[in-house]
Amino acid sequence: MTQARVVIRGSALEMGEHLLSVTKLATLTELINVMFSRYGKHLEVTWEVLPDGSTVKCSSPETAPEIVSPTSAPEINFKFDEPIAGL
Repeated sequence: MTQARVVIRGSALEMGEHLLSVTKLATLTELINVMFSRYGKHLEVTWEVLPDGSTVKCSSPETAPEIVSPTSAPEINFKFDEPIAGL
């Protein structure tokens, strides 16, 4: 297995230690493996800074969402006059 040494400093280390307690993982190595395996692709796809200095442009929806005005619930005037049968 290939290994690499990673130096984590300051607030990033504090966040890592906090995430260890939240996730119940045993080591920062496990935490980093989980983060890369679960969120690595998302980071790659959403990263805005490209090597050539350009940025990724987010596509906007083709249609704007329709704004619907709220309506009140209908009045309920239901009366159950017949006995329940067949139980």
